[in-house]
Amino acid sequence: MRLLLFIFFCFSAESVSAQDLISIANTFLNDKNYVEAKDAIDEAFEAPDAAQNPRAWYTKARVYHEILKSNNAELKATKANHTAFVAAVVEAYTKTVELTPETNNLHVLANNQLELMWADAINKGVSSFQEGKFDKAYTSFQTAQVSKPADTTAYIYAGLSAQNAGLYDEAIATYLALKDFSKLDKSVYNGLILSSQAAEKPLEQQLDFVEDAVYNYPNHVPYIVQQVRLLVNLNRFTEAESILNTAIKRNPNNGQLVLRQADLYDRIFKEAFVNGEPEKSDHYFEMASEKYERYLSAFPNEFTANYNYSVMINERANRVYIRINLMSKDEYDIRGKEVEEVGHEWTRKALPYMEKAKSIKPDDEKVITALKVYYERLSLVDKLKQLNDEH
Repeated sequence: MRLLLFIFFCFSAESVSAQDLISIANTFLNDKNYVEAKDAIDEAFEAPDAAQNPRAWYTKARVYHEILKSNNAELKATKANHTAFVAAVVEAYTKTVELTPETNNLHVLANNQLELMWADAINKGVSSFQEGKFDKAYTSFQTAQVSKPADTTAYIYAGLSAQNAGLYDEAIATYLALKDFSKLDKSVYNGLILSSQAAEKPLEQQLDFVEDAVYNYPNHVPYIVQQVRLLVNLNRFTEAESILNTAIKRNPNNGQLVLRQADLYDRIFKEAFVNGEPEKSDHYFEMASEKYERYLSAFPNEFTANYNYSVMINERANRVYIRINLMSKDEYDIRGKEVEEVGHEWTRKALPYMEKAKSIKPDDEKVITALKVYYERLSLVDKLKQLNDEH
């Protein structure tokens, strides 16, 4: 019988009405011959009146839905564009609902299928996510998105799944789509910011996302810190300083902001010297020192602060040693030792912070290299020998 129907469909299509094709599609569907069922229902929709026929739409929805759910490898090509195929299923169920009254059986069935489609996709997505199958989870949550476009749950989960799968562009697009519904939650901004960083998006684009987060959550310090970090990397020091000054006034005891100020002042100290502005350089050195020391008094075991503060102080020593290297022999004989002692004083001041950094990270190569230079400059022979023996 199945063979006869197939032959009838292939060789007598011109004489078959849309209603007949719908019936043929349902027969193939009941027999799980999904390819033939799709061919039949697609041909039925070539008739102009099919678009107003709820039975045609419901049949199309069921055929496409079964293909979507099927694990048959032969059907993969049919649904290669997953999102578009899901959209076709949803459109068919939605059209069924629109063309029928609420009491109609097809109306009820189509509504139920849409709900089941959404719930099934959510459950499969959660299960895949928990198993660490993030690509698969993302696909399931995409299905849920299309099934119920007004529900934000699937968007959040889809973004998180894409982010964990390393599909950063997809994650960004999904998170941004949530803007059409409401103000973004912090968790969404976090995902958006992290995805843009992981995707190595241009710094200006990363800054756009962070500034949008700051606009909506102006007192959330981690966003302010990220904003300042990006401005610094873009060499927009003046803007970064202004933002930090405002943030510090609102959060005077926040350690992250104090450390970020120290780092910014440190950078300006170095940049001003290169630009031939020694007074400005000295001014920012003093401000950076005050911030580093304030931070380290509260967090003495923070590696980065100890290391960076030591390096900044050593920059003062280096400037002195450079002047000595540029002296003539006569000039050095007159005042070389005196100037050299100034450099040594700066090195002595830098030393304890670098030694503290070593106590925190004993095998850090940058720290070990710096300490060897310090010990050699200060003729700390025993300490230099011990360090060389250890490393």
